[in-house]
Parts: sequence; C-alpha cells; structure tokens
Amino acid sequence: MKRKTTHEPKAKLMSAADVWDDAQQIASVLRRAKRVRSEPVVQLQIPLSVFLSALDSLDRDELAILRDRVQQQLAA
Repeated sequence: MKRKTTHEPKAKLMSAADVWDDAQQIASVLRRAKRVRSEPVVQLQIPLSVFLSALDSLDRDELAILRDRVQQQLAA
C-alpha cells in the first residue's frame, strides 16, 4: 500500500471520522441558516471535498433551501 503524506510535513492527515465530523458541523450550520435567514454570512475556507461531503448529508428539502439561497446570491 502506498503511504500518504500531507503537503505540510508536520500536519496530520485527517481520519475518515474527522472528515465526517467536519461535514456534520457544516450541515448543522446550513440547517441553522435555514432557520435564521438574517444570520450574518462569513467566508469559510474549507476544502471542497468537505463541503461536498456535507452536501451529501442534506435531505431533499435542505438541498432545495440551499439551492434557493445560492440563486439569491447569484442574482445579487
């Protein structure tokens, strides 16, 4: 098996459990944003794979809300 390394030698690779926890936290933030539309928005600097993993955990209704929010942002 090929040994994996990080681009920062002293950094640790995230485990699958850590990635899952991050995705759950992002999903939680998205659910809170659904409840509170006036919540301030901040730019998150996260790997795209983490964001996509969070999207995978959303149900159809949550995805529709996210789609509407993105469309609003694109229209602005």
